[in-house]
Amino acid sequence: MQNDNVVKTTDRIHPQQAEALQRNAEIIATLGAPGEAINEVRAHAEAARAVWNEGGPEMAINEARTIPGPFRDVPVRFYRPTADGELPVFVYLHGGGFRIGGPLSNDRQMREIAATWGGAIVSADYVHVPEHTFPDPVDEIVAVLEWLSDSGRDWGLDTDRIAVGGASAGASVSLGAAITLRDKGRPDLLKAIVSLYGVLDYNLESDSMKELGGGDFMLTSEYTQMVYDGYVPNEADRADPRAFAAKVDPTGLPPIFIAAAELDPIRDDSLTFATTLKEAEHFYVLEVYPGVMHAFFGYSPVIDEAKRLINDMATFLGRALGARGSGG
Repeated sequence: MQNDNVVKTTDRIHPQQAEALQRNAEIIATLGAPGEAINEVRAHAEAARAVWNEGGPEMAINEARTIPGPFRDVPVRFYRPTADGELPVFVYLHGGGFRIGGPLSNDRQMREIAATWGGAIVSADYVHVPEHTFPDPVDEIVAVLEWLSDSGRDWGLDTDRIAVGGASAGASVSLGAAITLRDKGRPDLLKAIVSLYGVLDYNLESDSMKELGGGDFMLTSEYTQMVYDGYVPNEADRADPRAFAAKVDPTGLPPIFIAAAELDPIRDDSLTFATTLKEAEHFYVLEVYPGVMHAFFGYSPVIDEAKRLINDMATFLGRALGARGSGG
């Protein structure tokens, strides 16, 4: 006999999250199936994101630029809410399983953060799987951050106030770059780190993965393992905190903002990371957003928790970096 009073895990999905997934499915359906080549898959994903990025705040400067890197000139998108004054800068790295995404993946969210916070944003690309694997993306972003530290004043940036962060795969690369800079003797280059539902732990047996990794919540355990193994094919590298930062010794790292989605199979990786920081008495902020899934940040037009995340990030960046040329 069926018990209709049993609460299913899927009942915890917020109606706005369900609406976003439905709308995204409709957008993808209008675009048709992507081709099989990786460049076609990437173009298809960016076309879907372009629909979500319509509207939002206007910027004084919103330009495609490049920054010199070890493999190429790195494509970035540069946002300034105001044209005047030296602004602090947040370097953002998109998600996409280390395979897809680009500087415009979260175009609307970048403009929303810049408008709310008042600082500049550099949304940076990084080299992707399968063309590149760990540690190449980390090394590329280290070069981007070092260039901004050395040359960012040419862009009207306060090079003493730089933060880095990203979503999902981008969070992994961001933390890897921050750890690398610390280990290179440049711990003061960064003033803050942001991790949005980050890829932080090679752990396919967490409670959240066991509960949520069956297919109802976007990521599956099989897909997650494919992503992790594709990025870090050398098994020995999977213990390197530059790839999976959850258990890093945080000494010398700046304050860290950690955002997790309640209904994300890799949610517990963020909680493990927060525990590591707490035990080390390292400054961090942890927010777990209820009723939402992995990648919810990109649906800020319809999900209130994504809007709250944007406000929380703006508050954190303001406290860590200041804004609008304030110097603190």
